[in-house]
Amino acid sequence: MINQNESVFFGREASNELHHYIASCIASNRKVFIMVDENTRMYCLPFLIKICDLSSLSFTIIEIQSGEKYKSFDTIVKIWSQLTHAGADRNSIIVNLGGGILCDLGGFAASCYNRGIDTVHVPTTLLAMVDAAIGGKTGFDFLDYKNHIGSFYQAQRVLILSEFIETLNLRQVNAGLAEVVKYGFISNPEILGKLKNSGPVLYDDLIHLCVDAKLGITSEDPKEAGYRKVLNFGHTVGHAIESFALSHEIDILHGEAIAVGLLCELWLSVKLRNLNTNVLLDYIDFYNSHFAYLSYIFKNRNEILNRMMLDKKNSSGQLKFVLINRPGEAVWDVNVGSEIVLESLTYYNSLNN
Repeated sequence: MINQNESVFFGREASNELHHYIASCIASNRKVFIMVDENTRMYCLPFLIKICDLSSLSFTIIEIQSGEKYKSFDTIVKIWSQLTHAGADRNSIIVNLGGGILCDLGGFAASCYNRGIDTVHVPTTLLAMVDAAIGGKTGFDFLDYKNHIGSFYQAQRVLILSEFIETLNLRQVNAGLAEVVKYGFISNPEILGKLKNSGPVLYDDLIHLCVDAKLGITSEDPKEAGYRKVLNFGHTVGHAIESFALSHEIDILHGEAIAVGLLCELWLSVKLRNLNTNVLLDYIDFYNSHFAYLSYIFKNRNEILNRMMLDKKNSSGQLKFVLINRPGEAVWDVNVGSEIVLESLTYYNSLNN
């Protein structure tokens, strides 16, 4: 277990903890809700019930629809409605069984319902295990802008069972690796070395390293007043691309957008922070092995840039980026001009020609 600003458990310890936690809640007459989407209900809930020995315990299922287009206030209202109709009170708890979208929505719903009820995250995607479920950020998309409305609300527990990775397709796994590699750039270069190894990916090792990194960052700066901003590396460009795709009903996963953002922001780091070019070239090799190039980015670069202007990190109309000097050393609140941002998107496009 890692215990800093929230309790994170792994493997057998995680499954035992969930059983005992739910059992203790029921013994105290607290209502327990497990939130799922149609995928985690089918592929993950049966495994959770079995491995955590929940079959003899009483809980209520709340189901929402999966996908970024459902990361909305309408879905939040549906969650609150189901809680209300089921008689949830201030002592109830929500267990969020799903990926980053579900954990974000469940966390936000819990943060407001009866002015705050306890919540537990059981992440089922690699991306959620290493990033979305850790650190207390919650929220939903608004007017096609990513995570435009949200709150900081810590889960009581985060329970990581890496077996859920086996339920994912390759696209989902690769999307999670984009967040994994981010930690190698901003915090622990050891992660980059592990990803370069030619052998099988050791997900448990990578998850532990990423969780260690994120808890170290968020415990020092829980509400993103400064240092925590480094976690947004790749996200200024990435979120703008994701918002553009969402508004045009283009299928894209969060990690796929962040993978593009990392490439562009590494290029900016070379130009503005004297990052060694080999770091960028190594990442391009990684990108080529895991992701396809998105041709619509260059054609729509001005609209994507306009979406960056509403990024939460900006101030006084100035684009603020996280860049890196070298792997493991990130800087935040870097002023970056619009023209060179457009150049980074042009550079990305040139790699596909």
